[in-house]
Amino acid sequence: MSPQDLAKHSEPISLTERRSAEQFQRRLAAAVAGEQWAFTELYETYARRLKAFAMSRRAADADGVANDVMLRVFQNLATFEGSEAKFVSWIFTIARNRLIDLHRAAQRRPQLVDEEPALDAGSTPSAEETAVDRLGGSDVLSLLDELTDDQRDVIVMRMINDQSLEAVSEVLGKPVTAVKALQRRALKQLQKKILARGVSQ
Repeated sequence: MSPQDLAKHSEPISLTERRSAEQFQRRLAAAVAGEQWAFTELYETYARRLKAFAMSRRAADADGVANDVMLRVFQNLATFEGSEAKFVSWIFTIARNRLIDLHRAAQRRPQLVDEEPALDAGSTPSAEETAVDRLGGSDVLSLLDELTDDQRDVIVMRMINDQSLEAVSEVLGKPVTAVKALQRRALKQLQKKILARGVSQ
């Protein structure tokens, strides 16, 4: 974490946060140096979040999108400087641009989308894995379909990937106040749909 990033915090950085920031910087430097273990850790940390994001956009191959984005990240890793929060914003900006390109291509040449993406076999799923799996359910995806693209992106990045308002603002290229408004409208819309479904059942 650079001195500029530290100066942005109004409250003192905890020891845990400092260690986490140092660990990220070590991992990033190792990846830039070509260390395989660092690439693996970066991939395992962020690929599932990217998959969830791609699934929320109804990508035909969410795993493929995540892999493609991580490949682009690795190819351009040496050009990145900044904190982990900046890194997350950077990779999600790449992912969002990639998904926009895929959507435009699909409009020109419609493709079939799997209703239920295959889930990776695992021993005990983590909280993040559970969130991704739930996102794969057609019921949740149909709720997200009721939102605008920007609203859906805000909900997935904020609720599924636990990104800050500032990080989402950077990815969407919108001010924080606009992100707050998008989140508020999206949550109201989702609440309305969920209540409506409950009454109809």
